[in-house]
Amino acid sequence: MFDFAEKRPFETPLVILDTETTGLHPWLGHRIVEIGAIRLENGQVIDTFNQMLDPGRSMDPAATAVNGIQDSDLIGQPLFSNIIDDLLSFLDGALIVAHNAGFDADYLGMELFIDSYASTKPSLKLSNPWLCTLQLARKNFHFGQNNLGHIAQKLGVRIGRAHRALNDVYTTSEVLKRMVAELEKQRMNTVGDLLLAQGGPIYATTPELPFLSPIIQEALDTQQSLRIVYKGQRRESQRVITPFYPTYNLGNSYLIAHCHLNDEQRTFRIDRIVDAELVPSL
Repeated sequence: MFDFAEKRPFETPLVILDTETTGLHPWLGHRIVEIGAIRLENGQVIDTFNQMLDPGRSMDPAATAVNGIQDSDLIGQPLFSNIIDDLLSFLDGALIVAHNAGFDADYLGMELFIDSYASTKPSLKLSNPWLCTLQLARKNFHFGQNNLGHIAQKLGVRIGRAHRALNDVYTTSEVLKRMVAELEKQRMNTVGDLLLAQGGPIYATTPELPFLSPIIQEALDTQQSLRIVYKGQRRESQRVITPFYPTYNLGNSYLIAHCHLNDEQRTFRIDRIVDAELVPSL
């Protein structure tokens, strides 16, 4: 499907993509709130994708401080599940380019997992390879700092409003053009050369699933709520939760759920759930 390893970068269908999110870590229940992308064919922009999303949870204040997106901005926006078909069609057959591509790839992989986990639909996978301007910068340039704004300034790229998806996409596109021009001087002429120069292709992967106790698995399978005893950092507490999906990262298993005690989405370490019983869904 992706046979462009021997092609020059701008002879290849490219999608330059960026996401804004509720926080830093998808395995802790953070979600995408904005996707911006442009599609280039033969080096020319032929289409644009720009969509804000309802993440089903509140913004982390630290994320809002960076991207300026408020909870009120997301009211009435579509869910990720509503835009999957359009997004996958936009990405079809393209090399995806992003600054810190691993971050965006992890989030898209998680969003596709969540959509299939919460429904009877088969699991969708994003098989496109990703090219990362951050990794190219780290391994092949000496910018001093490798954030997108600093690199853009060093390369003479005019910067729009930072940390909004589509603005960052246009900045990344111009950064890529200048990087490619410099790397061609070192005989890195093809997509394959660039992927090798960044350390190999990056892919959006399906998250690893944790082992679940039978009662938690039953609650997820039947969409029932649980009354749990949870061992927090200071004390144990009882609460009713409605589980959404499990995640796993670096040896820890998590359950993303609606907490009825706090009336908001919360993330629970599964090993700290010391007791659980099914209750009718609220």
